[in-house]
Amino acid sequence: MTLSRVWTFLCLLAAASAATVLYPSLGGSETLTCECPDHQCQKVYWYRFLQDTGEFQFLMFGNSANAVKHAEGITATRFKLSANEGAKITYSLRITGLEKNDAGIYSCMFNSPKHDQKSQMPAGYYIRPGEHAPTSPPPTVKIPKKKKPQVCPPNNQPVKGCKPLVLWPSVGVLLVLAVVLISTLYYFSRLPKKCRHQYTKKMQL
Repeated sequence: MTLSRVWTFLCLLAAASAATVLYPSLGGSETLTCECPDHQCQKVYWYRFLQDTGEFQFLMFGNSANAVKHAEGITATRFKLSANEGAKITYSLRITGLEKNDAGIYSCMFNSPKHDQKSQMPAGYYIRPGEHAPTSPPPTVKIPKKKKPQVCPPNNQPVKGCKPLVLWPSVGVLLVLAVVLISTLYYFSRLPKKCRHQYTKKMQL
């Protein structure tokens, strides 16, 4: 691989970071466009980096006059290049009969001395024949869980949130004790009177 091809290969990898991903069907076709920002791009080169073999390939060369030269081993009937000159020059590469081994990154490179190296190789395309575009998962709805009522553990210090459960039984016990105490005091307060009454009754007999 010559130095110019090494540089082209590195530029192709840089362009791949912003590549447009395409999912054509097997045997289908895709049209890749490469737009020059002005009329200075009179020549264009197309390259690809194959996904399965990791091979870097030169596809073809073309110019604004629609003169095209394919690389060795590239079928001209499958890879067709055309130029459309208007406000800008747009080069279109149409690929037909796509196969699984055509998967890879495709990009063009302009031959223009007035453009910097970044603008000479626009963002490319990542072709993945026979694959399906990933679908985003449906949004998940979280259902709030019902809080279980807190039950205070027996014979232990009440935990937080159990104060009402401990307070009311305590109040009831205190009330019962108070009633028993009052009844006992009342009974003993009347006890001497009962004793005197019985003693007087015996004396009269």
